[in-house]
Amino acid sequence: MSHHGITRRSFIAATILPLFASNTFADTLQGASPARHGRRSREVWLGAISLAGARVGRADGDIQVVFFIDLNCPACVQLWQWFDMPERRDWAALWVPVSYMNRTSAGKGVELLRASNPRKALAQNYGEQFDRSARSGGLSPASNPTPAELSAIRANTHFWRTSLFEVTPMTLYRRRDGTYWQLLGQLPEPQMSDLFDVLAPATLSVFSESG
Repeated sequence: MSHHGITRRSFIAATILPLFASNTFADTLQGASPARHGRRSREVWLGAISLAGARVGRADGDIQVVFFIDLNCPACVQLWQWFDMPERRDWAALWVPVSYMNRTSAGKGVELLRASNPRKALAQNYGEQFDRSARSGGLSPASNPTPAELSAIRANTHFWRTSLFEVTPMTLYRRRDGTYWQLLGQLPEPQMSDLFDVLAPATLSVFSESG
């Protein structure tokens, strides 16, 4: 897809973002998976958690939520600020970098994957050093990225484009009832947090028989 097409689609999604208190406007989006907030298949979920990403929060247990981000995406700043709160910091989250915003996106994605402390790297990128006017995150692009590292970013981007929808942030999450859901962009509070009241735990409770 051309850069113009991506920009136009992202602009449309960003423009209608505040209007989504429900699925009322879902049909205004076009693509393979146009629902703003809708159910996805287990196959899509398994594909997402197999991608190269930075695990943030709980280090053990199953992934609960996957965030697709471009390190130069201004809307992802809001997502990070929402996530980096005490009630969500212990989620088992996978942050998957894609590349489409500008020429430094791939290198910054590699730098996130290299980070020994991904939370610190995301806080640096989406913190005060983020330049919204230039669409430039605070992380510096990785030096001398290897073909394998760049291939991982390309694979992430291909999956995001072909299996999901070309908007960042894009979120996939597991519910306690065993279903998988996607969310395009960011909802205003309190709708955003309310969606995740049904988030599946990272590990199942262990029950023991007594008596």
